[in-house]
Amino acid sequence: MKNSVLTKHLILDKLRCFVSETKATASVEAAIIFPAVFWAYAAMFTYFEAFRAQAVAEKSAYAISDMISRETQPITPTYMTNARNIYKDLSGLSPGETALRVTLLRWDGSNNVFKVDWSKRRGDIPRLRTRDVTEYNTMLPTLINNERIILVETASDYDPAFSVGLEPRVIETFVFTRPRYAPQIVWDQDG
Repeated sequence: MKNSVLTKHLILDKLRCFVSETKATASVEAAIIFPAVFWAYAAMFTYFEAFRAQAVAEKSAYAISDMISRETQPITPTYMTNARNIYKDLSGLSPGETALRVTLLRWDGSNNVFKVDWSKRRGDIPRLRTRDVTEYNTMLPTLINNERIILVETASDYDPAFSVGLEPRVIETFVFTRPRYAPQIVWDQDG
């Protein structure tokens, strides 16, 4: 019994000495904490960068939509290609694939549906057809009969800077604007 108490005191004394020892504490703590701090910083950077990329893509799509809404001349294939290039430059998402689709929609008040006047694209995104627009009814504004809106949709590849749980994804935007200076925007295939 006496031996066990002595052993217990000896263990407690050694434990106290270990706890009160301060040699090389900073380097041991740094070696333990630094990877966790680095991972937390990388995770914060990656998530904030993803939110920033989404916001910049949205603003860039609004700029393209606004640019098209102010047009009084017909939109041409060259104009569409240049609009996509401007979007890529504004969004900064150009290393991956970037797609742009511009659609002129008309509200058919007698049938209560949106109809596609024209839909053009650049990149890997299909043209929008009238039968596809029914999926968008809840996202589009209420219009008067035969009123038109310009729908600009973009899709851009996004790869996170660090692998911290955020997978590579496609950043998509959906922006609509009414034509400003003309009742509709005209498409000219030959322009």
